[in-house]
Amino acid sequence: AAAAPTPPALPAGPASAMPGGVPAVPPPMVPPVPLPVPAGRAVSSVRSSSPDTDRRTLLIGLAAGAAGLVVGGGGALALGGGDSGSTDDPKPAPGHSGPTVAGLPPQPRWVYTLPAAEEAPLTAAVWNDRLLILTGRSGATAVDLRTGRRTWDNADAAEGSTALPAGKNLCFVATPSGFLWLSPKDGKTAHRVEHADLSAGTPKLSAPEIVGSSGPVVWFTGSEKVTVKAPPPKKGKKRGKDKQVVRAYLFAYDIVRREQLWRAPVPAGRGPGTPVHRLIAVRQDDLVVRQSPATLAPGDVRAAKGKAVFRSFDRETGKALWTKQFGTVAPDAAAMGDDRGLLYAAVGDDLQAFETPAGKPKWTLNGTGGTPYGAPVATGAVLHTTNRNQEVGAVERETGRLRWRRSTEAAIGTAAPAVTLSTTGRTLLAADGSQVTAFAAEDGRRLWKFQDIGTQDPKGPTVTAPYRVLTTGRTAVVQRGRIFYAFPVA
Repeated sequence: AAAAPTPPALPAGPASAMPGGVPAVPPPMVPPVPLPVPAGRAVSSVRSSSPDTDRRTLLIGLAAGAAGLVVGGGGALALGGGDSGSTDDPKPAPGHSGPTVAGLPPQPRWVYTLPAAEEAPLTAAVWNDRLLILTGRSGATAVDLRTGRRTWDNADAAEGSTALPAGKNLCFVATPSGFLWLSPKDGKTAHRVEHADLSAGTPKLSAPEIVGSSGPVVWFTGSEKVTVKAPPPKKGKKRGKDKQVVRAYLFAYDIVRREQLWRAPVPAGRGPGTPVHRLIAVRQDDLVVRQSPATLAPGDVRAAKGKAVFRSFDRETGKALWTKQFGTVAPDAAAMGDDRGLLYAAVGDDLQAFETPAGKPKWTLNGTGGTPYGAPVATGAVLHTTNRNQEVGAVERETGRLRWRRSTEAAIGTAAPAVTLSTTGRTLLAADGSQVTAFAAEDGRRLWKFQDIGTQDPKGPTVTAPYRVLTTGRTAVVQRGRIFYAFPVA
């Protein structure tokens, strides 16, 4: 069986933010009441050691209580407030497997809020089911997934764009200056490789753009300016001028062994920057990528004639296997490939499945006018779909037969919800600019919805950040801007 690609880290920067504001949160179904505190257990998981710490802990608890979180059941919350000075390891607060009132989310295991002085992180990723790694303008931060407490910071990882497990003992972070390997215990930098040293054949390599990963292998694109000497002139002719050209490559890099596996030439793209590609599919023998339309060179745009171009490379050698267009799939249309050789893509208002590389259409799932499909998620025999009408569903991967389709009941926006499966495959979570909605993946039963209230201060800024979801073990980490919630999920 092919290795499944590692889920991408969640970008949280302005470039990927979904447009539109967040509508007002409706009143809760039941009056909110203070959560009872079991005897002998503090509300905060940060142990007090001084009057200042006590005051800070109290403020953290008050801030969390004012965040507008509606939860079911009793028990204490384990709250993380950005205090990295404590090194104890308290037990997480008890969690519930489901809500006590239909439609309400389960009680979160913890809530973590970045300090007010810090901006929302650029990315969020899970390291080996143990740490939530956040990368931001000033560095990387690790949050314990069991307790929700900040465990370390690393300023070397400032502006980090990707965080991945590098085996069981290190955390990999890609930064604008190079690749870093951090110790998960204390966050210290264990290894560093500058961009110029990533590949012996490209000493002037620009900052690479991460494409995707699977297991220990990460794929990225990089480019460099090189001088192409003019050919020798013909007799009696003047020698031409040397030219500066940009050459771009797709690289495969093993982040455990810290070595390049291969590089393959790809179109240089628009301007002097590195072309951006997205990983579409990882299969046993090959991978499929597509270049971002914004980085296509004018000549490539004209040659494509309004359709997306997909490229396949041999996973072991990097040899280019095929370059294809499928039906009328547009350059910016949602697309995803599976390990069975199928490509699923939005075509107009429909979702189509194509055989690769032949390009033969296998089935079509009709959609609603003006509400195109977003990127689906495959698991087992089922493909989970999402569309701009704020609907999610499940279809059979082989036939396209619709099993179920349900609305999130969120306001219709300009983008489809992002869908994520729990690690068991039993819960489907749809995140958009308004809320997170949980469904039973088997039959589409709507389980619960979650919204937070945003900034409580009447003069505070309006929160427009979309909701995002990461799943690990039996936990779904929900992010909205600078706040993270850990919910138990089936």
